[in-house]
Amino acid sequence: MKYITVEDMGKITLATLKTDNPLNPLNIEILREIGEAVSNSRNVVVLNSEGRAFSAGADIKNFTKMNANMAHRFASEGHDIMNGIASADVPVIAAIHGYALGGGFELALACDFRVSTPDAKLALPEITLGILPGFGGTQRLKAIAGEGRALELVSTGRTFTGQEAKEMGIVNRISTDHMEEAMKLAEELSEKPPLSLKYAKALIRSPPDEFYEDEKEKFGVLFESKDSKEGFDAFLNKRKPKFKGE
Repeated sequence: MKYITVEDMGKITLATLKTDNPLNPLNIEILREIGEAVSNSRNVVVLNSEGRAFSAGADIKNFTKMNANMAHRFASEGHDIMNGIASADVPVIAAIHGYALGGGFELALACDFRVSTPDAKLALPEITLGILPGFGGTQRLKAIAGEGRALELVSTGRTFTGQEAKEMGIVNRISTDHMEEAMKLAEELSEKPPLSLKYAKALIRSPPDEFYEDEKEKFGVLFESKDSKEGFDAFLNKRKPKFKGE
């Protein structure tokens, strides 16, 4: 693999993301490798990253090159990979530090458990660009945090800390040493019967429904809006966007 290192630690698989960019921006190739690492494991998986961030999300420069059809295909493949992680037979733990924004946060939401440093920065900031989350984030955040909380966080795009995420029930555990805590949870899970864990996950985690399809469609449609073009340009030029509802 080019972006992911996979270490077999007996009953635990440690999958580590490392890119040339310390913020670990995501693209489809990286997501494919993450999905492959999870699907190939028969152990509890701990997904973490090197650098300054779990992942700061997608590269916005690439968004400026997409039309509605391209954006829909991008979201569709992203959905397939995230759904594969969410439905994997084994528990998957996201070990979060630094930034987990946009697609990076959606990746963490697709995992079964989230362990974070208290000062990590999390958000679904897509609305500030004139678009919406496209990798299942609207639905998974709603399932985890509740409708009211999810609507607030998606509609404002505000950034919150790992400590706040723990208080909102989005993060399971927090620690200044997030990897130590994630490995502790992984070891605890690895001692449980694998078949029982598989069935528990299948029974408790909600499968994708029609709203996931709606999310992909609306993600693509918004790429044709003038507001999204304004949002991308404002982000790249570090200015405040002026949205007109067009």
